[in-house]
Amino acid sequence: MTTNPRPLRPSDPVQMASYRLTGLLGEGGQGTVYLGVAPSGEQVAVKVLHARLVQDNDSRRRFMREVRAARTVGSFGTARILDVDIEGDQPYIVSEYIAGDSLQELITREGARDVGGMKRLMLATAAALQAIHQAGIVHRDFKPSNVLLALDGPRVVDFGIARALEATTMLSSAIVGTPPYMSPEQLGGREIGPKSDVFSWAVTMVFAATGRPAFGQDSIPAVFNRILTVQPDLDGVPEELRGLLVSCLAKEPESRPCVDQVLQHLVGGRPEPAPPHRPPTPQPQVLQVPQSRASGGRVPTSRGAGAEAPQGRSIGLAVAAQFVVMLATAVTGFAIYDNSFARSEIAGEAIPFWLGMGVWPVTGIFVVLALRSAAKRG
Repeated sequence: MTTNPRPLRPSDPVQMASYRLTGLLGEGGQGTVYLGVAPSGEQVAVKVLHARLVQDNDSRRRFMREVRAARTVGSFGTARILDVDIEGDQPYIVSEYIAGDSLQELITREGARDVGGMKRLMLATAAALQAIHQAGIVHRDFKPSNVLLALDGPRVVDFGIARALEATTMLSSAIVGTPPYMSPEQLGGREIGPKSDVFSWAVTMVFAATGRPAFGQDSIPAVFNRILTVQPDLDGVPEELRGLLVSCLAKEPESRPCVDQVLQHLVGGRPEPAPPHRPPTPQPQVLQVPQSRASGGRVPTSRGAGAEAPQGRSIGLAVAAQFVVMLATAVTGFAIYDNSFARSEIAGEAIPFWLGMGVWPVTGIFVVLALRSAAKRG
């Protein structure tokens, strides 16, 4: 579609309901687009659809359901749908008129965009696609002619219309989409989701960067074969943009990023890589020894190689104590048997018998104290 209207042809209508038609903007498989004027004087784009696309009640209901969803998309980066009528013989859709060239026209006339222009284009169109997806809509026909370059930035048009029309062409041989910009799942008859738009968006961005689609634009069979089996031709795409476009052009939708991730990449908000895994530093283990009733609740501590030292000292003290007892017993017995053993050489007098007998209690007290001291140390 062009935004530079051509004069109306003799066969073209001059009025569509309350909208006066003043020029021809474009035409295609869905219908013809005219420049119109609303009763308010505002310029609008009026798309007159082929009557066969909504020829029965079921088709009309499906079409209206999709169009109602499309009208909920925010106006940022898109052309708003203003009015719809599919009840008459000439069904039509009225949308906001965007004054400006399409991306197709601009690249054909001026050539590929530079890196700065590409980044701005990619960011604006990905943001518009995000708004469309957030409304629960898959565009299904994202291509350069559906990107209009307004003075305030690019606008994406015709979103939601392809889905509405698809149901009416399921039993025919018609293909909803433009061959060089279709995704592998569209060609394979698989379920089509938002990541199909991501693929078509990437092919469109390759066209803007190089002047040609990523899989060529020669014969339809050749293009389809490349889309399904051949890697994209990215010669001429700036190096810093290739990584993102390669991921968006993966054959399987599960391998592509969603549009939110595309935007995150474009604004430089990619998550930092996770730090390399390092095994935890081993911590010294402390042996926990349960308390023993026999030790009175005290917990012995580990002393390494000398852990048996307290027990050895206890044994040594016990042996010494036994030796003292034996010595004291022997001395006492001998003193009782022969009082002359205790004779004082200074005074020359004998020790009384009762004093010899007193050696035993004194020695016993010493032995008891020695044993208690040994027990405490052990």
